[in-house]
Amino acid sequence: SEADALLREEPDDPFFLELKGQILLESGRPTEAVAPLREAVQKSDSPLIAAMLGHALIATEKRENFAEAKQVLKAAVNRDNQNPFAWYQLGIIYDREGDQSRAALATAERSNLEGDPKLALASAEMALRGIPRGTPDYLRAQDIAMVSKTELRKDKRYRDREDREKKGARARGR
Repeated sequence: SEADALLREEPDDPFFLELKGQILLESGRPTEAVAPLREAVQKSDSPLIAAMLGHALIATEKRENFAEAKQVLKAAVNRDNQNPFAWYQLGIIYDREGDQSRAALATAERSNLEGDPKLALASAEMALRGIPRGTPDYLRAQDIAMVSKTELRKDKRYRDREDREKKGARARGR
């Protein structure tokens, strides 16, 4: 009722529309949340609002909403690629589409942002196995893998394991 009162005063305010959508979404009513969030996205260029709309579309669990969710979430991460939540939601869409490689890339992006180089590396390497070489997604997965390896090399346990693996590979090669 508070959000509706705000919207009566300022019906075109995207942040009041977002508030109403968020309240509905968090109240377990994602289908009802879509309309105010969609309107908020149309009236604002906020990638955070777009990520919430993508989340609401996914939360409806209606396959017919997934294409719009993908479009909205891709636009959101293109405007703000530092939002782990948007990457998480985009990964859900890729997973539901059966695109495990891009789902892994989205997980790598999220893990990289959240400071989890081990998961970022594993996810980036999984993405590299299924994404065509030379594509922008492939190059991005390579970048995340390199950054993650560099970060992990600062960790003594990782360096020790890497050294053991190299010695084992040399021993097997003899």
